[in-house]
Amino acid sequence: MKFTSSPWGFRYWDFERYCKFMKEIGINDICIHFGDPNKLPLSFSADRNLIEKNKKIAEKYSVNFLEASITYNYKQEIPFISYLSAKYIRLCDVWEDNQESFKRVVNLLREIGEFAKNYNLILIVENHGGLMKKGENCKKLIEEVSMENVKINYDPANFLYYGEDPVSAIDYILPYIGFTHFKNVKYHDGKPKYCRLSEGVIDYRKIFDKLLTSYTGYIGLEYEEPTDVEKGTIDDFNYLKNILERR
Repeated sequence: MKFTSSPWGFRYWDFERYCKFMKEIGINDICIHFGDPNKLPLSFSADRNLIEKNKKIAEKYSVNFLEASITYNYKQEIPFISYLSAKYIRLCDVWEDNQESFKRVVNLLREIGEFAKNYNLILIVENHGGLMKKGENCKKLIEEVSMENVKINYDPANFLYYGEDPVSAIDYILPYIGFTHFKNVKYHDGKPKYCRLSEGVIDYRKIFDKLLTSYTGYIGLEYEEPTDVEKGTIDDFNYLKNILERR
């Protein structure tokens, strides 16, 4: 399997430390996010000097750019993402679950998808509550957009966090999954909380039994807690490798 990792848990790191760690644990294809570097040091911005600096750092550690989370400043960000030779761009937001919002998001995804097509990039849209809290809703959205380069970033924990069975959700979205994020959920006083893969209630054996019938893309780690992100990421990496090796 091909592995990568979401940058979110590393958001307070500098880019060189991030590249060094990924290389050390055996991940050669990295994900980045665009945002405000003054608030979150790992963030990229549409600034050529910063892009060139980080491109040299990636070359130093022999890691490749794979995916980048974009903002609504995508027309400035996408050309730089293409320059870095990434393959995917990711959009993650919580849109209201109503018909007006549905139409607006369909138009937005078509607009970004068309722009991304000029750079041979695939837009992956993350299920993150709201309009995309259910697998059936995600299917309807992507089918309405109807573009080959607009797909779903499947995050089982995000489905469960917002009340959807992540295993059942696969039945709706499997043909449209273009990328993945894997973490888990546990409950405290009846409230969901993200956690390590080994500590949560999602059965990842069932997830992979369905997912891998057709999905051949990247397995994306997403340990989100910054205080112990190194150990958490390594633990999750080992957990997933163990499950996959036993299939």
